[in-house]
Amino acid sequence: MNKTKKWLALGFSLLSISLLVACGNSQKTSETAPKEVQTEKASTSEAKKENKSTYSIGDTITFDKHAEYTITNVEWTDERNEFDNSNPDKVLKVTYNVKNLSEEDMPIGVDIDLYVGGKKMESYANEHTMGSITPGRSMEGAVEHFGVKGDGNLELEIKPFSAFGEKPAIVSIDVK
Repeated sequence: MNKTKKWLALGFSLLSISLLVACGNSQKTSETAPKEVQTEKASTSEAKKENKSTYSIGDTITFDKHAEYTITNVEWTDERNEFDNSNPDKVLKVTYNVKNLSEEDMPIGVDIDLYVGGKKMESYANEHTMGSITPGRSMEGAVEHFGVKGDGNLELEIKPFSAFGEKPAIVSIDVK
């Protein structure tokens, strides 16, 4: 039974890598000048756009003609993957919503990174949303996990996979 699980995990890993390679090869580079990242505060009644690069949980982050992201929840989890050998100190679960504003299919699952005290953390092999969203569509409740080693300020760095030349948006997080 244990060998079956290992082969299944290996198969899913190879499938994920194949999807990433296929998505990466189908992307077209944009010749337009990079646009500034804009945000809309989700809690305000009147949508006011501001140019900024640091956001909070619940803010809607708009990458012009690419995508909108909203980090809806960030929490520590006790969930562990028995096949993962990285042994992180903690595992952070990030839940987010994303909307495709482009005219191309948009890959998700490769668009968020976690930095702790300025050091990049690795994705953790728990539930992880991988796939793509067709133009004009959205996904709610996408999930990503990160293995956290060490202490420091927690920041999510968000940038759509296809947004070449865009500056990433930084979401400062404080998890209790």
